Amino acid sequence: MIVAAAARLLMQCAAMPPYAGLDELYHVARLSFVRAQHRNPTITEPSIPQYLASIPRWPDSRVIVDRRVDSHYVSPNYEAQQPSLYYSVVAPLVPGRSAMFELRAWRMLSVFFALIIVLATASIDWRAALLIVSLPTWETLVTRASNDAFACAIVTIGIAASMHRKTVVEAIAWPLAIAAKLYTWPMLIVLPVLWRSQRAGWRRMVFVSVACAIALSLTIVDLSHRTRNPLGLFAFRIGDMVKIWIATLAWTSGPHLDALKPLAIVIYLLPFAIAVARSRGPAVAWWAIGAFAFAQVINAAAYARNAPNGLPAGGKEGWYWYALAPIVVPFFLSRFRAITWWIVGWDVLITDVALFHDYSGASSPAHPTALFRWGPWHWPFTAHLAGIGVGPFVAAIVVLRLIHLAAFFALQSLATDDRSHNLPLPSS
Repeated sequence: MIVAAAARLLMQCAAMPPYAGLDELYHVARLSFVRAQHRNPTITEPSIPQYLASIPRWPDSRVIVDRRVDSHYVSPNYEAQQPSLYYSVVAPLVPGRSAMFELRAWRMLSVFFALIIVLATASIDWRAALLIVSLPTWETLVTRASNDAFACAIVTIGIAASMHRKTVVEAIAWPLAIAAKLYTWPMLIVLPVLWRSQRAGWRRMVFVSVACAIALSLTIVDLSHRTRNPLGLFAFRIGDMVKIWIATLAWTSGPHLDALKPLAIVIYLLPFAIAVARSRGPAVAWWAIGAFAFAQVINAAAYARNAPNGLPAGGKEGWYWYALAPIVVPFFLSRFRAITWWIVGWDVLITDVALFHDYSGASSPAHPTALFRWGPWHWPFTAHLAGIGVGPFVAAIVVLRLIHLAAFFALQSLATDDRSHNLPLPSS
């Protein structure tokens, strides 16, 4: 399982051009600032280094230009709005040798955190752990240099600890998840649902709740000092909020408007709808999803003001849904073996037939296909990414995909009794 997951994650880490992970450059800029200044920046002070502000960026340029790291700051960084935990922990781990060295190193740390997500999910359902690494856009979320993989790893540890009734781990993981990224707070609404299904004792609930309240208070104090607006701006515009969710589903991790067409979305989701309709998942899982969905209305409202922007800017803020993957995938998708092959097959189609060719410049919106807004069609495993991707394994992307598929096939072939591997969730 680790071999399959690591191969898939390293593929994405290696293939992405410099700073192709959306606002990856701004996360890297903040990491660089914290490493040099030994503190986190405010939202108004210049904190983007000159070497990052002037470096050619994909998709405007497909030429990798390395530069020396400097400490001359030219403009404020909107990613200063993020909580400080990830940047304070991770920034000092990578020396400032050059722009490409630090980008590769911080991406590899994200891959490490993503593997923690896989392992924690495997403690609930090992097949679900295999599937989450094949979810569209999830790989970009957790392999770019940012705080997302770090936060989602802590969230997944918290979910696993709650499933296994590990109170001490719960009381550590959930507060850290809040301190890592505030978009993890809706998962706390799921906790009472899990506690009720487990008939948890009041001491456990109070212990974890107090720890979370302390972490939230400290995080708000930090954000209030540095950003003066820790909760963001809200705009309850239902149409724009729905657009965010749809755009997140359609986006394939490439450049502007590089997304699935409506026909592709329908084809991709139809087996999911059938599987969920036939699912005998426990009632508590449905309640958990409902509670999380309700909480996400608040998150979506906070980002709806950006929805008029084009893809991916209007869709990326829906990534917080992926924090729920360790619950959704085990209880509604991984029980159906046909679904597992469907997800991996679409992963190959989206990534090896479309996305990597988009990265390489072989596709454009001038040649759309029946399923993708960018085209034309290409044979899988033929994208020329040498000199485009920045990962240390960019020359071995096809080999990594073959390792991923071989390990996945071996695990599926050896799985004769899922019940011995899965952690049942009690019904409510």
